[in-house]
Amino acid sequence: MNTPDRAGGWNRRLTIAVIEKNRGPYWDMVNAGWRDAAERWGLDVVFEAPEYESVDDQVEAMRRHLANGVDGLAFVATRESAFDTVVGEATGAGVPVVTFDLDAPGCGRALYVGMPTPVELGRQAGRLLAQRVPAGARVLAQTGSTGAHGAAGKLRGFREAMAEAGIEVVGGDDDGEHIDVAAANVRRLLAEYPDVAGCYGVYGYHAAVQAAAVEDAGRAGEVAIVGNDMLPETAAAIRRGSVFASIWIREYYFGYYAAAAIALAARLGTADALTLLGFAPVGLEGNQRRLQPQVITVDNLAEFEQWARVRGVFERTAATANT
Repeated sequence: MNTPDRAGGWNRRLTIAVIEKNRGPYWDMVNAGWRDAAERWGLDVVFEAPEYESVDDQVEAMRRHLANGVDGLAFVATRESAFDTVVGEATGAGVPVVTFDLDAPGCGRALYVGMPTPVELGRQAGRLLAQRVPAGARVLAQTGSTGAHGAAGKLRGFREAMAEAGIEVVGGDDDGEHIDVAAANVRRLLAEYPDVAGCYGVYGYHAAVQAAAVEDAGRAGEVAIVGNDMLPETAAAIRRGSVFASIWIREYYFGYYAAAAIALAARLGTADALTLLGFAPVGLEGNQRRLQPQVITVDNLAEFEQWARVRGVFERTAATANT
């Protein structure tokens, strides 16, 4: 565990390295939360992520930032078992570590801030879609990765919920996090299965991609679409009536609360910070703050968009892109 910050105290700015799993529009809202908290907590946040998911690149980046002398380290655990050694190196050097978005509970990190388990989220999406399509119907599913445990868990949970509802699932091909490939895949699937009654996509861009394909096919309003996350394009598709619902996991607060937690850990010491926050300073695996998602539909879209306007999250997409 690290010791409290005694050199400069609360007035000293802290440098925090934030290592995400890939680059894409999803992280804009997460990083907006990081930046807003950084202003309040006196943090200089350095973001880094591989272009596409690469655990090796993440670990290399973490070691490089540790060598440069950061005050705290936060990362997205793309694969649970891959980060034990580097986290041990950080905590051994007195650098506090938190995970966000995806967790590796056994790696020695102090705290996780993020979503319910991916399987739970997938099951929730399946239950939502089952409200809109009848038993015996056929729906299509898409994913940006079959290897990432978050994506795989969501897809598995979705398939489980569909099986319980007696609904057939087609698709599920990996588009490699390429939006153009995802668009081509959904067009192909809609042509191959013209009776599709619903769509679900694991990654945030899928709902808008599916909505555009359904609209181009002249089937807007006929095909129920349930998505994850709330990108500006998703909000627009909900407003048009092309997307029925999207599960907003409140990812802005992943960054905001993770930043607050690591600032406390760096300034007070990890054990004291965890005690103050109501978590165990030992037996760290159970230290999780899982935020409850919110289902966004046309009925509460205006409320969500007002929240987004107040924080400027949609206007800051360029400013919050990964570097």
